[in-house]
Amino acid sequence: MLERGSQRMQCTVWMPVLLALCFAGTVTARQRPSPLLPGAPASQANLGKLAEGVFAQIVSPDSDAASNSCVVVLDSGALIFDTHLTPEAGEALLEKVKTVTARPVRYLVNSHFHPDHTHGNQAFTTARQIIGSSNTRRDMLQRDLPSLNRVQLIAQSQVEQLNKDLSQEPDAKKQEALRSQLNSRQAFMHRMAALKILAPWMTFDDSLSIIDGGREVQLFYFGIGHTDGDVVLYLPEEKIAFLGDIFFNDAIPNVEDANMLEWTKTLGEVLKLDAKTYVPGHGQVGARSDVERFLNYLEDLKALVEPAVARGDTLEQLIRDLHVPPKYASYSFQSFFPANLQKMYTELKTLRSSSSQEAVKKQGPLP
Repeated sequence: MLERGSQRMQCTVWMPVLLALCFAGTVTARQRPSPLLPGAPASQANLGKLAEGVFAQIVSPDSDAASNSCVVVLDSGALIFDTHLTPEAGEALLEKVKTVTARPVRYLVNSHFHPDHTHGNQAFTTARQIIGSSNTRRDMLQRDLPSLNRVQLIAQSQVEQLNKDLSQEPDAKKQEALRSQLNSRQAFMHRMAALKILAPWMTFDDSLSIIDGGREVQLFYFGIGHTDGDVVLYLPEEKIAFLGDIFFNDAIPNVEDANMLEWTKTLGEVLKLDAKTYVPGHGQVGARSDVERFLNYLEDLKALVEPAVARGDTLEQLIRDLHVPPKYASYSFQSFFPANLQKMYTELKTLRSSSSQEAVKKQGPLP
């Protein structure tokens, strides 16, 4: 049974796309393996048991899975929270699910629109519902789909150019190199033609509960953070929260689609949950103290950047002069730090400009 706050039933969208742009949320730096649930490629990772009928798959960000996934076994079937980066990784996860329950997968929940959390959706053909926030559905249809389709057109033009170059190349060795490139690109496009974007067809704006047998699954949209559509899954009985990329554990976050100032507020709402175990989108399974430490990172970043904005420093000065604070030097994804500085700088500068304009308005016209 589904109990919903603000919910809409929507149609499924199928369209071939190009996987090469797993750009929006994909991470490339290595993260340290978790002592509890070691990170591994999707084909090698095992489901780690968090509670009876509750599992997490913690994967390497360098694998075809890229981000963590979770499984909750309900009476009518299983629920999957995030489906990894590729259909193949989704299929590997499905095989793991079969080792812990004979029940079919009935629900998919996408925490947000980034490909490393949604592009495995098509592997779960028995799912009755794909669920996400209203903003996640919108972002998948208005951002993910068009971007991937544009890249597919670019790849097609590359194949056409390689064919043309091959037909005009007289040198045998150069022909061989071109043919190798062409075969690789064609194989890639063939694989990508099978990829289907499945956006959530059940959406909600505030909260939604799934009550299935003796277990209740609560879904919340607490506000803008890593994206404008982040969903949190909470199991009140087990006191477990699946946070997706609203929580990077021991890792510097990807902030490409984030609002960092709002993110801190949203994490404050998350911490009001009575949870003991927190599963991140990237990194090891954590405790409340780990989420608080990640919140502290965002707050410390603001404190680091704010004086530079007040002084009028340029972004170039900021990136040149500021470095990762020592207490975060062991975090994974260090290469994301300049982008974190830039995002915080832009948000604080915009906020400062807006405040100045508002102050002028309150003063009224000059005499």
